[in-house]
Amino acid sequence: MRFVSAAARGVGRGAAVAIAAVPTLLRDLVGISGAASIVYGIWQIYVPAAYIAGGIILTGAALLLARRASMPARGDT
Repeated sequence: MRFVSAAARGVGRGAAVAIAAVPTLLRDLVGISGAASIVYGIWQIYVPAAYIAGGIILTGAALLLARRASMPARGDT
C-alpha cells in the first residue's frame, strides 16, 4: 500500500510541474507559429525573401536568448 501512495504523490507532483510548464510552452508555440506564418507568407510572394526573413527571425531569437541567458536571475545581487 505504501508503494501506491508514494506513486500517487509522485504522479501528483509530476502533474503539478507539467501544468506549471503549460503557459511557457504555449507562449513558445504561439511565437514559433507566428514566425512560421510570416516566413510562409513571404515565401508565397518571393522565395529568396523568405530565406532572408527566416534568417532575420532566427538571428533575432538567438540574440534575445543570449541576452536572457547573460542577465542575472531575479533576486540575485
